[in-house]
Amino acid sequence: MSPRVAVLLPCHNEARFLPDLLGALLSQVEAWPGWQVVAVDDSSTDATGSLLDRAAGASSRLTVIHGRFGSPGGARTAAASSLTVLAPPSAQHAPPGWLLTTDCDVELPHDFVAGWAARLAELDGDDGVGAVNGGEAQEHLFDGLPNAASASGAFGRAAAQAEGAVGVVNLNGVNHAVRTEAYLTAGPYLQPTALGPQGEVNLAGEDWDLGVRLRLAGWRIEECPVTVRDRGRRLLADVHAYLSGEAYEGAFTRVAAVGPPTDLSPETAARVADATVDRVLVHFYFKIILAQPALLDGPLGLEPATVEAMRAWMARWPWPSFDDSRAGFVYGRLPRFAAAFTADVRRQLDL
Repeated sequence: MSPRVAVLLPCHNEARFLPDLLGALLSQVEAWPGWQVVAVDDSSTDATGSLLDRAAGASSRLTVIHGRFGSPGGARTAAASSLTVLAPPSAQHAPPGWLLTTDCDVELPHDFVAGWAARLAELDGDDGVGAVNGGEAQEHLFDGLPNAASASGAFGRAAAQAEGAVGVVNLNGVNHAVRTEAYLTAGPYLQPTALGPQGEVNLAGEDWDLGVRLRLAGWRIEECPVTVRDRGRRLLADVHAYLSGEAYEGAFTRVAAVGPPTDLSPETAARVADATVDRVLVHFYFKIILAQPALLDGPLGLEPATVEAMRAWMARWPWPSFDDSRAGFVYGRLPRFAAAFTADVRRQLDL
């Protein structure tokens, strides 16, 4: 039997995508008892709010929240809070067992709900599973952009090797589910920030941040074969910003594509690919090891001398921990740890 599931849908100026997305999602949800959708209109200035309200009027499975939340993570948190901490304490309003999230600018497969329902039914009784990652198809975005495709491939290869060494801990923001109990323990979605030279900046995504906190709280992250097809809004708006990470880190900006995407030059693609490997190691490898030093006792693909050097580094610089000061950890201690070991790790993991 499938557990009860709520789909969290952050929306900001999504009028272009909402008709197709809601048509696909709501038609599937209607066929599954115990499923619902909570859409958050986050300070939209187009027809997003009216489209959502009209759809909610036609479907009892859709709830709409209007407000100013400032980011996809803030909107996801608002949706989750409406079902958990802000929900009336009664059996009728009991929180769903799982919180599944996606974005408006994706194409859903015809079996999106059925596939997720089957996978969550398999995992629901395993209390050690805190979250489940779905897939995201992006290869089609690089059709006609061979240099950008090469840089993107470097990211994929590095991420696969890094995650394979430490375990899958980074959530896929556009397609993942979190057990409600785990979310209430390790959540909410938080956008890591710190003060940089030009003011407050973002430090990677709220999905990656929650993945680390779930792991630190003792939850496992499993996988689901259901894959959504990315429409590539951020890539189409700025190929370089998307591949270099500038679209995710730094000052938060809303992006929208203007005109067709432009491929990177071969030289730029090579530089981005090289820098991408370092960025992947920071977030997918070093962050996990530094936050959970017990991983040094396991198979990380490193030479014993490098492992011992990491232990010694942590002993010399034990603070701040991820829990003590997330900003201090991500903006200060983490990049110093990465700088000390990136060259060795790249060589030993063949990156």
